[in-house]
Amino acid sequence: MKPRRPLAWVLMTLLLLVFNHNSASIAWDSRHWNPTTPTHSYLTNWGIDALKSSAPELANYREALVDGANVELHELKTNDADVKIGAKYQVDLETKRVEHRGTNEGCADIEGWWKDSLKAYQEGKKERAYFYLGVILHMVEDMGVPAHANKVVHQGSLTKFDNFEFMALSNWKPSFDDINKADPGYAEPWKYYDFSQKWTAEDAPDYKDPDSFSKTWTFASDEEKALLRNRQGRTCHVVKWTLNSAVKLLK
Repeated sequence: MKPRRPLAWVLMTLLLLVFNHNSASIAWDSRHWNPTTPTHSYLTNWGIDALKSSAPELANYREALVDGANVELHELKTNDADVKIGAKYQVDLETKRVEHRGTNEGCADIEGWWKDSLKAYQEGKKERAYFYLGVILHMVEDMGVPAHANKVVHQGSLTKFDNFEFMALSNWKPSFDDINKADPGYAEPWKYYDFSQKWTAEDAPDYKDPDSFSKTWTFASDEEKALLRNRQGRTCHVVKWTLNSAVKLLK
């Protein structure tokens, strides 16, 4: 894993921010924003790998999980690239985005995404089931971001992006030294959405203004660096716990 992304890549991303006019909130960056390894991919792959012994089927459907974790289904219309990803799994993502009530911070019907996943699995459509589970992971992962957890409205545009997320865009530096919560052991994976939100809000209760946070690692304070690293590491664990809950039901 490379801890930093090149300056040229960051500059290119800035250009994307300037010229993209149909952008949802970035959250942890997805493929729409990152031509290398998106944060959503890092988080999802970490969870899959952490369960490779107890849940080997996850690795068999890694592509579907990572695809689902990288689509943006918030309050804005689904972009064309993500529509094509949905079509790969015979899913109309824009219809589903509306059905499950995408919001700036996440969605208002996370349970509905799980029902879709479980139904697809029971019908023998495993790739689609794991794709839907990936969408759930995206929402759970988004709640690992202070702006999302505290409902600070932002978008993927030059004037409305979130500084915390922008710093994460070029820095993958998860810390696993202080995972200060244990798996609550929910029987249903969608319940980790609220768990992720509450944990993040506890870590950053005063995060109300994105401009108050540094944009780059170079100029970040020790406290800001610690928050970013802890949030990445802790979100990794919530992803693992969400997946572990899901595989017990996808049978």
